[in-house]
Amino acid sequence: MRYEVKIGILAIVAIALAFWGYKFIQGSNLLSNSNSYFATYDSVDGLTVGTPVTISGVSIGSVDGIILNQQDRKVKVTFDIKRGIFVPKETKAVISTISLLGEKSVTLVYDQPCFGNGDCAEEGSELEGIALGVLESFTGGAASVNNRGPSLQETLTTELKSTMDSLEYKLFDPRSDNPVARSTNDLAATMENMKGATARLQGILNANAGEINETMENLAALTNSLAAKQETIASLIDNANNFTGDLSELDLDQTMAEVNATIKSLKATLTEAEQALGGVSTIMNDVSSGKGTLGKLLADDKMYNRLNRTLVTADSLLTDLQEKPYRYVPFKGRKRVLRYDRKDEELEEEQQQ
Repeated sequence: MRYEVKIGILAIVAIALAFWGYKFIQGSNLLSNSNSYFATYDSVDGLTVGTPVTISGVSIGSVDGIILNQQDRKVKVTFDIKRGIFVPKETKAVISTISLLGEKSVTLVYDQPCFGNGDCAEEGSELEGIALGVLESFTGGAASVNNRGPSLQETLTTELKSTMDSLEYKLFDPRSDNPVARSTNDLAATMENMKGATARLQGILNANAGEINETMENLAALTNSLAAKQETIASLIDNANNFTGDLSELDLDQTMAEVNATIKSLKATLTEAEQALGGVSTIMNDVSSGKGTLGKLLADDKMYNRLNRTLVTADSLLTDLQEKPYRYVPFKGRKRVLRYDRKDEELEEEQQQ
């Protein structure tokens, strides 16, 4: 045999051994007989070709292929099962996580086994595909796939609802004696009161919006006026500072001496005024006792009556002089005056008629 033929045969054997080794590493033994099945999943996160397929923890095959249908985004997974393993028709291919590192496994789950009497799934048939989450995988989710009890989701939902109900009663129910519940109820009542107070305050603000706006406008105008008068205000402050400085520079001793002298002069003036009031008091006492002209006028009724009659007569004379001056001016005799009186009487009678 030629040397080149030997080299070719050796290369073919090496390639075949490499391909067999590759497939063996993936979980497929080309030297053993097997059956093929497939299942369809919505998602196969972490699943790879060669992932072991088990029944009750015993490896009976591996994943042979993973194909994505781009139309409906479904994933077709092909399983290579050892020949002699009977797979029932109602078998479910459950993808679960078997390690914290995310390693996957496919478990075949069914209720009743089959014995190859026409009750098993045919080679190449489709199995029901189920993918479990990480939490369901580590809490025995695969064991509940065949309706042997409530699912993990239902169990968790029930437990969570019970826990939430208990927590709600403990923390929020008015009948609970928990301090947190009492504080929560008090806080709720406080918030309601604050809500009512806020509503009332809003009503007040709405009712007085015009006045508030006017007040703010006045305040803005006042602020602008103060800003415009800054120089004037600064000048007033400087004047006040200067006045304070002038006051501090005054000779307080001299000022106090002048004040004392003024007080003494005022005392002397008050003394003189008191003496004058004493004289007035003496005069008033004499008047009260009837002394002097003024005293007699106050004490003697006859003198008062004569003075009163004289004043009445003088008043009548002045009134007549004002109303009929032609009787007196220029000065006339009595006969002429009487003639004027008769004319006045005749005139009054004619006016009355």
